[in-house]
Amino acid sequence: MKPKETLPHKIVALYDASLLPCLPGPGESTDYAVIPAPGLGRIMGFPWWQTLTASLEIPSIFDADDAPALAASAIRNSAQWVVCTQNGACLETLQVLALLHGAHLLTSRPAALTLGRPPYNAYRIEQLSQYLAQEP
Repeated sequence: MKPKETLPHKIVALYDASLLPCLPGPGESTDYAVIPAPGLGRIMGFPWWQTLTASLEIPSIFDADDAPALAASAIRNSAQWVVCTQNGACLETLQVLALLHGAHLLTSRPAALTLGRPPYNAYRIEQLSQYLAQEP
C-alpha cells in the first residue's frame, strides 16, 4: 500500500492485538491511523508493530521515541510513518534515510486516543466510535 502524503487527523494508540477487533473496518468511520501506546514501540520494537498492524488497511505510525537507531531500523524495514523525538545530527541522517526509502519522519508524537486493554478500559473503547464517527 502506497503511503498517503498526510496523516489522517484521527489517530488511535494500541497496546496489543486484543484491541484490533475494536477498530472499525474500512469505510465504517472517518479515516484514521494507529500508533503504539506511549513508550511501547521502543520496548517492543518494529517487528512487533509490523506484525501487529500487518492485517490493517490503514496508515500505521511506528513511535521510536528518542531512539534514532530504532527509527532507522524501522525505516529500512518498510515503515512508512516513523516518530523520532531525538535532536541533533542523527535527525538529519534520519530525514535523509526517510527520503531515500519513501517514508515520513515525524519529530513529535501526534495526539491520539489511547485505548486501554479490554476489559479494563471499557469507557475508552466506547469513546472510540464517537472519536472516529464520520464527519458530515
